[in-house]
Amino acid sequence: MKKFIVPVLLLLLIFSCKKENEKSEPDYYGQWSLIHFSKQTHTESYNTGEIIWEFNEYDELIVTVNTDLSNSELPITTSGIYQYIGAPDVVSIQNIQYAAEVQQDTLILSRNAAAGGPVMKFVKMQTE
Repeated sequence: MKKFIVPVLLLLLIFSCKKENEKSEPDYYGQWSLIHFSKQTHTESYNTGEIIWEFNEYDELIVTVNTDLSNSELPITTSGIYQYIGAPDVVSIQNIQYAAEVQQDTLILSRNAAAGGPVMKFVKMQTE
């Protein structure tokens, strides 16, 4: 009986440790459509689908720009793949750290908003 109990206990211990070590996905993983950007007194608004940011588990931010941003003050104005460093409530993109807050289907990235720093507001893209 002891030969049976010891291996079972070891397996339970291994699986419980594995669950504790697994990373939980940040709420901002997935595709988001930028709808609002503000910085000090400057404001920009966009329609859903014009600018899409996709955060994935490989620390890649895939940006798709479907509009003219030649006069924009956005931190990223061209389509491409950018590296980011993230945690559940903060993300660093191009060496700029943003607070990341998800409220239902809205993602807000901000940096020192109280002092007029940039604020970007996104809505969750529906996946088919």
